[in-house]
Amino acid sequence: MEDAGEADKTIRERADKFQSIFENSTMGIFQSSLDGRFLAVNPAFAKIFGYASPEDLIESIQSIDSQFYRSSEQRGKILSAIENKTGLAKFEAEFLRKEGTVITCSLSIRAIRDGSGAITHLDGFIEDVTEATLWKKEIQERTENLSRENLRLRNMFKDRYRLGRIVGKSAAMQEVFEGILQAAGTEVAVMIHGESGTGKELVANAIHDLSRRRSRRFVPVNCGAIPLHLLESEFFGHRKGAYTGAVSDTRGFLERADGGTLFLDEVGELSLDMQVKLLRALEGGHYFPLGESRPAESDFRLISATNRNLKDMVRDGRMREDFFFRIDIVPIDLPPLRQRREDIPLLIDHFLRRFTGAENPPVLPGKVLEALYKYDYPGNIRELQNILQRYLATKRLGLLDSLEHERAAQASGQMEEEGISLHDEVSRFEKSVIEKYLVRHRWNRIQTAAALRIDRKTLYTKMKTHGLLSPRNEV
Repeated sequence: MEDAGEADKTIRERADKFQSIFENSTMGIFQSSLDGRFLAVNPAFAKIFGYASPEDLIESIQSIDSQFYRSSEQRGKILSAIENKTGLAKFEAEFLRKEGTVITCSLSIRAIRDGSGAITHLDGFIEDVTEATLWKKEIQERTENLSRENLRLRNMFKDRYRLGRIVGKSAAMQEVFEGILQAAGTEVAVMIHGESGTGKELVANAIHDLSRRRSRRFVPVNCGAIPLHLLESEFFGHRKGAYTGAVSDTRGFLERADGGTLFLDEVGELSLDMQVKLLRALEGGHYFPLGESRPAESDFRLISATNRNLKDMVRDGRMREDFFFRIDIVPIDLPPLRQRREDIPLLIDHFLRRFTGAENPPVLPGKVLEALYKYDYPGNIRELQNILQRYLATKRLGLLDSLEHERAAQASGQMEEEGISLHDEVSRFEKSVIEKYLVRHRWNRIQTAAALRIDRKTLYTKMKTHGLLSPRNEV
């Protein structure tokens, strides 16, 4: 009998111990039936859900599915998940408190089975993780906001380093971007100053594309490439029979630019006589096509560009002062590449992407990049573009400093090739000489033609023949 008494005492002590843990635990503990009723809950469980006592909760909640879970479907999913599982299974779900507010709880449930393995009831633990969940969501939202902000800043910096097709992050180019934006908001004449190859036409294009005239035509004119005797006809057009060979009416640059933008590149090449006639068209808005007695009108915006010092030309009498003041109202100064070296990596990446068509362009060897960074680029952006094209094709840079050596080496190798005619050899040599002088004179055709002792028209023809005319180089 003493042994039985001791055993009962031990059982009671254990029961009291477990009851104490059940009653005093800060974590919610519960037992529930499969049909959706609470069998037992501890005070912490009742407190979590806003009930005065465990008895109050058990009496109030007649259906766990509809009165306890925020969504009645949640309990069904949990029961299905633990049906064939042994041990504790963890879940997270939303529950309803007594006053109707929603909280998020972490739920650990175990299915209790009888001797045959059938589930008799459920034991579980529950903990309010609403604050932790809200904090987690806040962290996630902050992370997403930071990601969006990072993307916005990246796009902003990308846009800041690019305006239209112009690339540059240097302070000098940021001033150019500001000048473009200001010029685009006006209708006055703009003069773009810069060495050959700095991208003056791209700047003019950007101004046009940002202006109210962007839906109309942008008409570029290379003043240095038009023979003197054709200037008036090219600008103003002509009527059929105006002169020998005029077999039909022809529209001039001014008519084509009506409502849009007329871009005069190398404006310093215009003759004094042509300056007078253009000035009349600029000031009066009308002009006379060759062979026409009635005036024509054109509403165009004028943008000009030059690599010359126009004030010196005015002083020397090679440009009319009134014409100069009419075309040089808003000046934009384009810096040479040697004065914006921090833009060289951007430009290299830009051109490599463009030439290869690859999102991830090839990485140039360190020595090649070093040579490109240190080079002075007398031909500016145009020269950098040509150098990169040449390198991709031949794996040779062809910089001016080593140009003579490379020419000699190439010529020596080519002489040994079979099947090359004398005409081809002469053509190659002519191209190399013209390109060398163009680079030496920073692609100034007047100076190059003078150095080669040929006229400008001949130089232009030969450049076209040898593929030395870049269509529209990007800055």
